[in-house]
Amino acid sequence: MIRELKFKKAFAKTVARFEAWWNQEIIDRPPVSLGVKTSRPYAGPGPKKYDSFRDQWFDVEYRVDCAVADMDRRDYVGDAFPSFNPNMGPEVTATVFGVELEYTQTTSWAVPIVKSAAQWREIITAKPDYGNPYWRAVERLMDYAIEICDGRYVVGITDLHGNYDILAALREPQELCLDLVDCPEVLDQACAKATECFIELFNRSWRKVAAAGFGSTTWCSCYHEGPMYIPSCDFWCMMSTQMGRERVWPFTLKEMQPLDCSHYHLDGPDALRYLDLLLECPQLNSVQWVFGSGHGPAMKWLDVYKRIQAAGKSMEIPCSGPKEAMDFLEQLRPEGLWLHAGGFDSIESANNFLKDVEKLAARRRKSP
Repeated sequence: MIRELKFKKAFAKTVARFEAWWNQEIIDRPPVSLGVKTSRPYAGPGPKKYDSFRDQWFDVEYRVDCAVADMDRRDYVGDAFPSFNPNMGPEVTATVFGVELEYTQTTSWAVPIVKSAAQWREIITAKPDYGNPYWRAVERLMDYAIEICDGRYVVGITDLHGNYDILAALREPQELCLDLVDCPEVLDQACAKATECFIELFNRSWRKVAAAGFGSTTWCSCYHEGPMYIPSCDFWCMMSTQMGRERVWPFTLKEMQPLDCSHYHLDGPDALRYLDLLLECPQLNSVQWVFGSGHGPAMKWLDVYKRIQAAGKSMEIPCSGPKEAMDFLEQLRPEGLWLHAGGFDSIESANNFLKDVEKLAARRRKSP
């Protein structure tokens, strides 16, 4: 596995910190992700005009070249590291069933194709199309980014939504809720098919990055040298807690089977009712609690983070800045913390903050 990057000389230390983090351990300090004001001008391709947003998203080589040029002008301090995310939108997994995606400049969404509950039978019996234009674009992004990498950065795995989030891309969510009442057994079969496709797409991506000498990283910039991903289900916030446990969770566990490590994306206050379920799961290493816009700062949710730590899970904490990061270190054990600390004006100021983190972490490790 690659341990040195031309864009980040201390990458091996970051890899080691994350490997410790997955296991609620610590080497010198917790992983800390932060940004530093760019000091070098962008020297990549210039702007291009497109006839549509779709054309912009499908311009594979240009997108990779621009991303690499942007990485080249950045300084990666702390445990931020250069990575390319081969992104074609969050619902790309559903395209294997024939869904089309609509694009804006920054995101995309699926156009549902299941218009009645009876059509779920077609999904259950369908042969997934792993050669559709959207998934081909994901793999072309990966292949080209790997081809021109030259040891400068790592290439990640795209954003893959799973199980019931795939079904919600195939059918309007409100109608999917009615189907859960009218034909739950049929949806179980459809979700089993969707889960198989999720696993296949993950495995295809993992084989590519592993063959290139990379570990796993994603839109969520943690790292593991083996197969790792971010399980999630946004749709289960529309279900009762019991239904989420019975209908969603078994498929989530199946999606986690190919993984060495998993970092659950728990999105929004409505999802908190599932936290105990996550904390009871021995296969789950860590939790990304996303409290959402207007519900911060992170310290407001200290009791949630304490519950996660008490259950022996690692966690990611999106701090509002360096002060809040230090406040969390005063309140929680450093083992299993991954802190986001905002941006800094200079490498020097960022490094000084990291020294303070290391000192406080050392003191907190000695605390009972």
